[in-house]
Amino acid sequence: MSTLKVNNLQDVNGANNSTPEQVAQGRAKAWLNMNGTGTVAIRDSFNVSSLTDQGTGQYRINLSISFANNDYCFASMTRTNSNCFGPIDSEELATNHIDVESFDSTGRVDRNILGGAFFGDV
Repeated sequence: MSTLKVNNLQDVNGANNSTPEQVAQGRAKAWLNMNGTGTVAIRDSFNVSSLTDQGTGQYRINLSISFANNDYCFASMTRTNSNCFGPIDSEELATNHIDVESFDSTGRVDRNILGGAFFGDV
């Protein structure tokens, strides 16, 4: 395997300059799109190893990588079958998983489309 060492990255026109550190710090370290109803399942993902259904509207997202600490950012989205959006709350941020809960006005609820991206130091 070869190593490419550079100070700056640019597109073919010499624009959009980024340092390797900016790329490493700014890109998602993990992400997923999942089905949260019935039998929960990962539709597509990067660095997510599995899901655990922990009850109505409660899920554990297990990571294939470990973060350096639990100070990472988890950006999330959810959608119901009727295209209404609802909040996701995080109960626990561990270096190798996150527990999330999905809510509507009545309490915890399963969602057919949930997703999220993880940003932080690995």
